[in-house]
Amino acid sequence: MAEKIRVNLPQKYDLVVGDTFQLYYRGVIEAPNPYIYSIVSICDKGRNFPRYFEYAPTEPGQHKLTIKVYDAQRNLLGEAETVLNVVVPKEPEKCTNILVIGDSLTGNGHWINEAQRRIVETEGEPAGLGFANAIKFVGTRNGYYPNTQNEGYGGWHWDSFLYNVPGAMMIECPNNRGVEDQHSLWQDCNGAIWQLETLQIDYLKFNRWKDHTSPIPECSPLTHYANAVDTSPIEFVSAFSDGGSPFLNPDTGKIDMLDYCKRNNIDKPDVVYIFLGCNGLMSTEACTNTREDYCQMVVTKGRKMVAYLKEAFPDVKVKIIGQPLGSVNGGMGANYGATLPLTDHYDIIHYKMELNRVYQAWCLEDEYKDFMEFVDIAGQFDCEYGYPYKEKPVNTRSAVMERMDTNAAHPSMDGYKQIGDAVYRNIVASFCSEEN
Repeated sequence: MAEKIRVNLPQKYDLVVGDTFQLYYRGVIEAPNPYIYSIVSICDKGRNFPRYFEYAPTEPGQHKLTIKVYDAQRNLLGEAETVLNVVVPKEPEKCTNILVIGDSLTGNGHWINEAQRRIVETEGEPAGLGFANAIKFVGTRNGYYPNTQNEGYGGWHWDSFLYNVPGAMMIECPNNRGVEDQHSLWQDCNGAIWQLETLQIDYLKFNRWKDHTSPIPECSPLTHYANAVDTSPIEFVSAFSDGGSPFLNPDTGKIDMLDYCKRNNIDKPDVVYIFLGCNGLMSTEACTNTREDYCQMVVTKGRKMVAYLKEAFPDVKVKIIGQPLGSVNGGMGANYGATLPLTDHYDIIHYKMELNRVYQAWCLEDEYKDFMEFVDIAGQFDCEYGYPYKEKPVNTRSAVMERMDTNAAHPSMDGYKQIGDAVYRNIVASFCSEEN
């Protein structure tokens, strides 16, 4: 009996006239190595290449795309279909306020900056639309760019925004670590283990390894525990908590979105993009449940957040951004060594694809479908060429070099731009096109 392969496609992809869309098979075919199979894309538009489907639309419309996966005997192992929804950009009559809630993939502002550039500016490649007053990002954090306000925090997940959980640790020190040391483990003077999460100019951010509740250390240094390239001790001037959820009312200790806007002088959002789910895999919940059950737990927490948003902003739209696949070319080993569960690369692929499925199913439920939408990133992100890398000898006896990723979860700038492209297409289709 032939094995079955799941092809994970959303209901639709948004495309924009004049913008080249690529759908990467590695991000949607659930297999350790999808290239051992025959992959066939069928559509009245576009082209089927070995790694991806490509279409550069010149006119609006909708087109059905089917992806089929066969084995060597031409047995059909799996298939799925989606709709390519092509729109024509049009400058809107009013500005859309956008709040983005996320983790480190959002907090640096990289993908937000690219999505914004493509809508409000005219310079750059691809050239922007020049809709100067079409969108405004709101929030308390800027990332590395002006006008990319957001609520993105390294290492955070749904719980971090919902509850007053113990905060991560910020240490003041010169940043002399590279991306290959992200997610390495360090021990403080009290014996607690911390995971290096975010690299800033004068600060490093550490998450609590396996959700421990130990106090922030008062004495330097941090000593190496596992997985770093640079294992020298990390000396720091001071250490402090990064604080709790920005949405907690300091007087009541409860989530209060109206108070959040008033307290920070923030315009009420018209749409909220939520980009969460990469973190939490070392939590007790994740390690003691199946990936399927854990994904359902994640969505249960998501429902709570959406309830708070709808209570405060009855007309708000909510977009759940799906998870891109992590590095498939060495980044997992570079950051996590050989320790379960993170060393099980296919298990992480399975988790992210399962989470994307349950995210989409949630958005299609009767209670949510009128104001929520799932935005697939996995198919629009080239996980094979979207992460930082270095050239490394193919073995210890050879001078021949090969490409090896140095980070498991944080994309290269090219990768961040692909995420920005995907959200750009959704923003245009939703708020800045002739069709909406």
